[in-house]
Amino acid sequence: MKVKLLYITIGLILSFQSFSEDKTDSIRNLLQDTDGQETIDLLHQLVFENWLNRPDSAQKYAEQALFLSKKLNDQISVSKSLRLLGGTYTYKGEFEDALEYNLQALEIANQLNDSILMHNALNNIGFVYISLGNYQNALEYLMRSYELKKKLGVKYGLEHTLNNIGLVYTEARMFDSAHHYLQKGLNVAEENEEYDLIIYSQNNVGNAHLVQLEFQKAKIYFQKSLEIANAYKNNNWEAVALQGMGQVMLEYQDFDSAQYFFNKSFTIRESIKDQKGMAEIYLWRARLLLSQNQERESLTFLDKSDSIAEKIKANDLTIKICEVRAKVYQNLGDLNKANELLEMNLKMKDSLYVNVLGRNLSLIPLKLEENKNRMLLEVSEIALKEKSFQNLVYISILILIIPFSILLILIYQRNKKINKTLKKQNDKVESQKEEIETQKEYLELNLKELNRAKNVISQQKDELEILNEQLAGTVDKRNIELKSVNERLRNTSLELDNFIYKSSHDIKGPIVRLMGICDLALQDVEDAKALNYFSMLDKAALRLNVIIEELKLISELHEKPLENSQIDFRTIVQESFNEVAYIENIKNFDLIINLDRNFIFYSDESLIRLITFNILQNSLQFMKSENLKAYKIEFSLSPQTQSISLIFKLHNLQLIDEESNKLMNGFSKAQKEFENISIGLYTVKQCIQKLNGDFNIHSEAQKHTIFEIKLPKSI
Repeated sequence: MKVKLLYITIGLILSFQSFSEDKTDSIRNLLQDTDGQETIDLLHQLVFENWLNRPDSAQKYAEQALFLSKKLNDQISVSKSLRLLGGTYTYKGEFEDALEYNLQALEIANQLNDSILMHNALNNIGFVYISLGNYQNALEYLMRSYELKKKLGVKYGLEHTLNNIGLVYTEARMFDSAHHYLQKGLNVAEENEEYDLIIYSQNNVGNAHLVQLEFQKAKIYFQKSLEIANAYKNNNWEAVALQGMGQVMLEYQDFDSAQYFFNKSFTIRESIKDQKGMAEIYLWRARLLLSQNQERESLTFLDKSDSIAEKIKANDLTIKICEVRAKVYQNLGDLNKANELLEMNLKMKDSLYVNVLGRNLSLIPLKLEENKNRMLLEVSEIALKEKSFQNLVYISILILIIPFSILLILIYQRNKKINKTLKKQNDKVESQKEEIETQKEYLELNLKELNRAKNVISQQKDELEILNEQLAGTVDKRNIELKSVNERLRNTSLELDNFIYKSSHDIKGPIVRLMGICDLALQDVEDAKALNYFSMLDKAALRLNVIIEELKLISELHEKPLENSQIDFRTIVQESFNEVAYIENIKNFDLIINLDRNFIFYSDESLIRLITFNILQNSLQFMKSENLKAYKIEFSLSPQTQSISLIFKLHNLQLIDEESNKLMNGFSKAQKEFENISIGLYTVKQCIQKLNGDFNIHSEAQKHTIFEIKLPKSI
């Protein structure tokens, strides 16, 4: 059945190919009998038909459409024409011009408040930023486009946007997210039977597997792309698939096949004037020659690739060229030149913030979600204010009526009680009259005693006034002294914060360079013992980098405003565990995450990440020190009415009372004699206190240790 469906699909593709060759001529013939808006629409169709295989022709059609749109003063058509013109420059590899035209298209779309024009322009701008190596800006624009498409429920261009998001995550080495978006893009393309985008999606999945060194999986996707590209006649994506096959063959040491695929890809890209594609092939030819120990010949291709990359400002490609050039000079024995190129490579990476790319990318979707939630909150606040005003009117009426009714009831009860009391008193008056007479003399004696007591009280009052004046002077003096001490403490605290901030900033640079050098060494050094040392040095540098970040956070924590956003515990725990496992060099470890996918919790994500990271790091350190046979941590949530508990269960680890006491003391004050307690727990304490939370340690009967962190549901 599957074979039959495959034959049917191939037959449909071949039939479509026979018609597609005449489609451009048919549209051009229609232009002769049209004018105005209809002419512009036909020119836009010609751009779509030609920009993959004949970008020069597509550029001319887009320029004609832009001229007619401006002449008719049709701003919607002007925006669309600018975007399509930018697309033709993108496929030609002229990314600066492509970016300029797409930004103009987005500006007009914003002025018109046209959501469809906006999400298409946002997608194209994000794609251009990918080609320029600016992945953070790329993801921001692509996520905005994706959110608009979901809000509007449109499918046009959705597969392209999903693929572009996947490309950014691939560059950031966040492969789970990359495959998630790439597979969604491929599914949408297959549902819509968009063969161009099916090839595009398959190529992107293949390239993601290449980055993961999964060459057999990559080969399967590139072969599928070539089958459709050959039948469908898509030169652009066929060239990409050919390049991918060349990379796979190079890894398999099949140099002849690699040369064949690279040459075929270059011929196609040269024909369609894809400058970045040509530069990439020059770079892969240089790598191929380097693998065959032809260093001098590889330098020629590196120069050609570098010339094009500099012209089109492809910064990511320039970095790769510099890395290969350094390897060439290492093989030639020119270590000074190689070191100079390595230093230049590090500077370029520092300038592009490569080392913090993953963290910045992970923050962008959260920022977009935060803006969306803020808008919903504003709408809710307006409705709440209207209801609050109505409730205020009702409450005011109740406030006036209820006290008046209560007052009447109290007056009636009081009068009734008074009348009853008066009756009793009248009965007693006569009996007390004689007693009053007898007490009169006694009262006169008491009056004399009271006068004497009054004189004594007056004298003591004068003495108290003197003591109060003395006490006021003493208090004022103490207040002045306390104010001075507080001012000195404030200055000392500020100086300490500045010292920690400047010191961490000064240390950060050398550590980042050290991490970069370790990364290069791990790629280039072949000696096993040296590789082990560099790996240990890389982990130590990464751990020191984490400590410096935590010191900096502690110094800024009391000034940091809390940011309320939805927390994705599954992602946070998994990413924190992966990072800690790498730092602590632990491979055989089980992490179990038990979460309800429908559970929603809001808090400050940056503090939650720090708590999770440091608890996991200290848990792993503690379990390592106990020499357990198997390592296993289980994470779960326990919601209560006003709070939730984050529970970290350390399996097969039973703490004795002395160790628990040391751990709790270490949580409040670091102890040198306990190796597993580091600055991480102090950071956890500060973050929990900032969130008004609580921390507890206890053991189960099954010899498990549980770290429980209780946090309020609102901050």
